[in-house]
Amino acid sequence: VTYLMRRLKKFTIPMFSSIGRNAARTSHGPEWVVTNEARIVKFGEYVFRLLFHSAVTIFGIVYFWDKSWWEPGGTYNCFDYYPYHAIEPGMTWYYLIQSAYNLEAMFSLLDLSFVVSFQSIKSSKGALQSPITIGWSPTVRGDFQEMLIHHIVTNLLVIGSSYFRFTRIGSMVFLVHDISDVPVDMSKLANFLKWKITTIVCFINMVIVWLITRLGVLPFRIFRSCWNEACLVSRYGAMKPYVYHCYRHFFNSLIIALIVLHLAWFVMFVRIGYVLISKGEAHDLSEHKKGEKETTGNKKDKKDE
Repeated sequence: VTYLMRRLKKFTIPMFSSIGRNAARTSHGPEWVVTNEARIVKFGEYVFRLLFHSAVTIFGIVYFWDKSWWEPGGTYNCFDYYPYHAIEPGMTWYYLIQSAYNLEAMFSLLDLSFVVSFQSIKSSKGALQSPITIGWSPTVRGDFQEMLIHHIVTNLLVIGSSYFRFTRIGSMVFLVHDISDVPVDMSKLANFLKWKITTIVCFINMVIVWLITRLGVLPFRIFRSCWNEACLVSRYGAMKPYVYHCYRHFFNSLIIALIVLHLAWFVMFVRIGYVLISKGEAHDLSEHKKGEKETTGNKKDKKDE
């Protein structure tokens, strides 16, 4: 499924990038298009992300609308009567598609962040050297470390929750992330197109949704359930108490890591918001390594205007 996801992206992203290229000629000018091919490709990537996150969000809301674990006070249903939960075909496909997307996203991040080159095992001075060199790519994200940790943690949660049949609580984590990713993608696309009012509206919406989902529902409903109610898995003897205590700390630590990363990104949003309010310009700090390209990019944009 991951392979199919990569093939789908390889087929669709060039088409979306072509749309971004045409739009950029109007919003940024022909010269900008020639020197910013990497950003145009990222536009195509974010169109794909927006379509994917919108699709799985709509499916998730419709499919999980009447599920007992989403009802107020119903999160104990994620663990009660474990492991006798029926895993419906819809849940199976939901997990397969989500896991494929998250694995592919991690591979794509590594692809965009590193440049691998081959050289002779002997240097010009005759000394032995590694035949392979790995360096940073010009397209590396500014928040590469955070994104890589996030992908590793997410994939560990996907694999672990699937193996131990914790798909109910896992689906809640998926849906919270997907809902909050939609305004993130919209903000990035609006910023690329230089739609200032739309960018501000999307940015405000993104911050509000991020607070509600990733800094509200995730820590205070999902994580609290994992902390207080997960002990129900050992009620009927399906999982021995000592086994539960071993894995409990593993899963809880991964969710805590996600919450810390979400806080770090929220601080980044505050910085972006400060620049947006004080200067009337949107700098996507996640797209520039330590922000070194944002000043240059601004000067070019101002000339284009």
